Amino acid sequence: MTTTLAGDVRPAGLEYCISLERLEELNRSPFPLLLARLNTACPSFGKTSAEIPDPAALLGEIRSHCRDDDDFIQSSMPLQEIVFRTLLLNGGDPMSLSDLHQELTERWSSPIRPITVTLGGLARILDNDAFYGFTAVPGGEPEAEENDLPMLVVGTGDDPGLVDEIVPTIVSDLEEDEELFDDDDNDEDLFDDDDDPEDE
Repeated sequence: MTTTLAGDVRPAGLEYCISLERLEELNRSPFPLLLARLNTACPSFGKTSAEIPDPAALLGEIRSHCRDDDDFIQSSMPLQEIVFRTLLLNGGDPMSLSDLHQELTERWSSPIRPITVTLGGLARILDNDAFYGFTAVPGGEPEAEENDLPMLVVGTGDDPGLVDEIVPTIVSDLEEDEELFDDDDNDEDLFDDDDDPEDE
């Protein structure tokens, strides 16, 4: 499954995270961003950037001490701020685009402040961010289920031998199915009724 965004095809497993490297590219320090979002329960609350050796430590504090803070995220906040704080509560680990969209439109949307952004619209907002350091990362491919049917790809391009591998398997499966439904000439036709009134 893919989501098409203005001609750009995105994988369904597309994920976003807060990237310290991206913040560096934007010439932004992660310390003010993170320090400003600590609550009073965080050990580093009130400290300066010079007193914090590693921004990753702040991510851990936010995840541990702000998770139960009902005021940490409010529906009145800007959309990007809600996404940023949602990722902070996730410890900075990536979250799928669909999960972030669900958080916005189902958890934080309200009659007073409805959030009706589409999945594609949210991706564009995050991709064009120049403040929070949002970065898209490819998610893992979904595993095929045991009952999934093989897919025949027409026009294999760089691998013409692919068809030679797939087609015999499909043909073999079809032949086995055909044997199961093959009528035996000696079997009685259950649908042949000699007493059909129309024949009289």
